[in-house]
Amino acid sequence: MKLMFVWFRRADLTHERALAEWSGERHTSIVRKIPGLKRWIQNHAIDLPNETAADGIGELWFDSAEIMQRAMASPEMAAAVEDGKKFADMERTYALVVDEKMVIG
Repeated sequence: MKLMFVWFRRADLTHERALAEWSGERHTSIVRKIPGLKRWIQNHAIDLPNETAADGIGELWFDSAEIMQRAMASPEMAAAVEDGKKFADMERTYALVVDEKMVIG
């Protein structure tokens, strides 16, 4: 199971500062504690086409839907979301559960 976060920075932060906060030790040390988290990938936008574009897409991987549901309800996930408020615009940021389909590769 994969959960993808499409996130947008807070208006008072630059793109570079928001990415630094997202990938920094404070946030990563919190996310690493999420129970059942198998893989975490950060996709950083390199060149934003406009000011309304997303700053990044995060991928959280779990072994099953049940493990993901437990993780989402955990205090560790709540702490990660709370910390995310320091750099992400939570009104615009959203999550999608996706079913990855390999097309080439």
